[in-house]
Amino acid sequence: MKENKTALLVLAFVVLLSLFFFFVPLDSIIGRIPLISRFYNNTTLEIVTQRGKAKIWVDGKDYGETPSKIENLPEGKYLVEIEKIVENDSFYKKHAFQIELTKNTSARIDLEIGPEDSLQGSILYYTPSKVSSEGGFLTVTSNTEDAKIYIDKEFVKRTPVTNIPLKSNQYEVKVTSQGYENVEIPILIRDGYQLNLKTYHFPIPVIFEGANNE
Repeated sequence: MKENKTALLVLAFVVLLSLFFFFVPLDSIIGRIPLISRFYNNTTLEIVTQRGKAKIWVDGKDYGETPSKIENLPEGKYLVEIEKIVENDSFYKKHAFQIELTKNTSARIDLEIGPEDSLQGSILYYTPSKVSSEGGFLTVTSNTEDAKIYIDKEFVKRTPVTNIPLKSNQYEVKVTSQGYENVEIPILIRDGYQLNLKTYHFPIPVIFEGANNE
């Protein structure tokens, strides 16, 4: 009888443990153990703003102001919010972005915040490639329609575009759109990863002839 009870207890424990790990992924548990989380998470989110500082929130948590390098976050999707720091009430708005962090990678937000919805710059982050192939892939989107993509000064395609196959290496990317300022950025393609690039462009100011002669 004792052996039967022991066997039933062991079976119940195994079933409960299996259910626990089914609903609570092992990755999320390991990533929160203090002694090993630093090595297991190994992610970096760098946030930079040009021509001024901005407040930072990640999933609603205050992370100070730019420039900032946030390390060892568990992999997953995050809501990043930034708001330009100004002395008085202004036309600057809080901006929100969805960023995905993957183990052993870094993500970077490098933007200039303009009035209202205007932004200039780029967002970069890696995700595991879903395609089995040597090298990596580049996905590019833009806040302007039909923007042109140049890689090492050669025209490739127009945005939006997904899974441009590239060898593991560093490249110079330029994204242009008529009537908007260009975005130029160095990128690093890694084996087995898709690099996601999102560009934002300021409209080019319109200068009327004779306006300076009045």
